Parts: sequence; C-alpha cells; structure tokens
Amino acid sequence: MRIKRMLLCILAFALLTLPVSAHGHGHHSGRAQAPKAQAAVAVCTVEGCTAAGRHVHNGVTYCGYDHAGGFCDGSCHALCTVKGCTAAGQHLHNGTTYCGYDHAGGFCDGSCHALCTVKGCTAAGQHVHNGTTYCGYDHACGFCDGSCHALCTVKGCTAAGLHAHNGTTYCGYDHEGGFCDGSCHALCTVKGCAAAGQHVHNGVTYCGYDHACGFCDGSCYALCPVEGCTAAGLHAHNGTTYCGYEHAGGFCERGCRAGHC
Repeated sequence: MRIKRMLLCILAFALLTLPVSAHGHGHHSGRAQAPKAQAAVAVCTVEGCTAAGRHVHNGVTYCGYDHAGGFCDGSCHALCTVKGCTAAGQHLHNGTTYCGYDHAGGFCDGSCHALCTVKGCTAAGQHVHNGTTYCGYDHACGFCDGSCHALCTVKGCTAAGLHAHNGTTYCGYDHEGGFCDGSCHALCTVKGCAAAGQHVHNGVTYCGYDHACGFCDGSCYALCPVEGCTAAGLHAHNGTTYCGYEHAGGFCERGCRAGHC
C-alpha cells in the first residue's frame, strides 16, 4: 500500500511539472492564438452620406475619403483646419491626428514626407535623417506624397512610364523636374477613341490631349466651356478644374499664366 501511494505521488508530481502545452484541452492547442486581422474598410458609397474619414452605417464601418484602391487601411487623416495652426505634416490637436500638407485629394493617406533641408545632403528621393524620412526631390507642392520615383537610367531600357528593375520602380518618361511624381500617363492610342483628357481603357488611365513631351504628367485641364464664365486661368465649376486661358493646343498644362498659349 505504501509503495502504491508513493507511485501515485510521483505520478502527480510529474503531471504538475509538464508544460501547459502538453495537457489536452479539447480545441485549445496551447499556442498563442494569432490576433484577428483587421477587416478591410471599404470606401463609403451610401447615397447622400458626406461624412469624412471612418464612420458607421448599420453597424458596418466605412471611410468617407476617396482612397484610390477603394479600401481604407486606417492610415488616413483629415487635413488640418485649426485656426492659426502652421504645423506641417502630421500633428495632433486634442488627441486627434491631422495633416498640415495640402493634399490634392482633400485628405492625407499617411505616406507624406517633408522635403529635405539638411545642409549638404544630396540624396535623391526618400531617405532618413535621425529616424525621420525626408524626400530629396523638389516637389512643386512643397511636400512629398510618397508616390515619387527616380527616372530610369538602366542602359538599353526602353520601357515607358512606371516599371521595375530588381524590385525598384522607375519611370521611363523624361519628366522635366528630374523625377516622376507618380501621376503620369501614356497618351491614348486606342483606335476610334475621341475622349479628351484623362480617361480609362481596360483599367489603365490614358490621356487624350496631345502633350508635346509625348506623355501626360497628370497636370492638364480642359479649357472652360461654361457659357458666360469670364474667369481667367485655373478655376472650378461643380468640383472640376478648368482653365480660362485660350491655349493653342486646346488644353491647359499646369504652370500657365496670363498671355500664355
């Protein structure tokens, strides 16, 4: 009897010292369960909704910003409208993140960077100083939106537009500024197409204007056709930008001025 009790004590001690993962617990495996991935948030298409950023309809979260891919990854922020604030880039007001850069889309997608002003730095494109990312390209808007690329210098390459070499994206168009800001498009060569400006064929954006440089840099505008309008230069009607100058080519490119055609 004494031996039996000793054996039982030894068995109990052995069970207590086994790792937790060795015990059977039904459907529990003993491994830490991976956290659930955040569900993709679709851009809001609810009729009449004007809410900006993330909001809810019938228990489902949507985003009111016009993300290019149709989905929000949670890195977007409202542009700062706080009176007197001159902060550039992402910053906080009362615990909420805003962006001080004037993003064309009306919101910040979280990928913007300040232009590099570090003395003596000649780095092109995005690079880091003391843990902060800057951009070495001279963006006309005064900041980098994260979509810029170097012009292709690979010997023998004749690829037009954005393309990759060894996992790095380059642009084959001869951009005047010495870099590509990601908004360029090929000129439309689709037979029978008479569309003006930027338009889409099979999911690819083309431009119908006859740009002298052989490609569209994304900054062209239609001449204003609104009857009675006397506005000069770039102006908007119903959210669309037009140009009031009578350009000889039949369209306007960014940078036009009075008397320019």
